[in-house]
Amino acid sequence: MSYNNLKRGIPELRKLMGKQLFVGVQGSEGKIAMIAHVMEFGAHIKPINGKYLTIPSENVPHGRSARDYKDLHFVTRGNGKGILINKDGQVMFYLVPKVDIPGRHYFTETYDTHIVEWTQKYRKQVHEILMGRQTADGCMEYMGQVVVRDIRKAIVDWKVPHNAPATVARKHGVDNPLIDTGRLVASITHEVRRS
Repeated sequence: MSYNNLKRGIPELRKLMGKQLFVGVQGSEGKIAMIAHVMEFGAHIKPINGKYLTIPSENVPHGRSARDYKDLHFVTRGNGKGILINKDGQVMFYLVPKVDIPGRHYFTETYDTHIVEWTQKYRKQVHEILMGRQTADGCMEYMGQVVVRDIRKAIVDWKVPHNAPATVARKHGVDNPLIDTGRLVASITHEVRRS
């Protein structure tokens, strides 16, 4: 290691010490942040303004709710459940008294699986900084991309716990519990902040 490398590297290491990497859904507000939280930790959902939650069937276009339809009729299925059908007898919504969404710990499991690998990559980046071949900003950008890539891959590859049968039917047989519109995957980003 030459003096010139250290001369360039040490100031960059000082800059690196003043930076923090944040990965996930940036910002704590909005629907996607809520979805990310529910997918990670699960949720127990009960109706607020009625007896039932309405779960769309595969016959309902994405984003539509029971309130969008005027011609629905209630049919009981027993066990405290029912369905809403249209005038043609087509099942439009399943009525349930509650929904339990299991936690799918895509974030924490990715962290647990990759932390050793990420630490090794970070150490190599620090070495490159000392050798004068990398900058603090370049190191943080590289690490952010690595972590985001691994979390996004975990979301895409996630399999269990499986979706409920009604959800699989609505998604035309696709059973990827963390993928519906792709917004969750796209929302995983990184941000470098000063500490």
